[in-house]
Amino acid sequence: MLKDNRTNYLVIEYKGEEHQRFYHLVKHLFKTLEIDNYHIYQGKDKERLQVFIKVGTITLEEAEKYLTEYSEALKEKMTKKWKTLPSMSLPKAYNIVTLPYALI
Repeated sequence: MLKDNRTNYLVIEYKGEEHQRFYHLVKHLFKTLEIDNYHIYQGKDKERLQVFIKVGTITLEEAEKYLTEYSEALKEKMTKKWKTLPSMSLPKAYNIVTLPYALI
């Protein structure tokens, strides 16, 4: 996900029983924030969703700022069962995403 400490994508990975609720919540949040360049994929099981948000080339610090904002907004509506990538708390080698299985 990172090249020279920069990224073109932000990722939110959800794993939990309320995956359908999370799906609709993300769509509503992004509509409210006027974010339209994103895709939601199903992971290897139906309870895993991956949201890929296309951004211009931004630094890891900027990515962390945006992802924190989105995560805080989601936490207002449901229990946190997701992770965000890229993350400054992870070593660069661990800022990786598994490939999605299907577009939703």
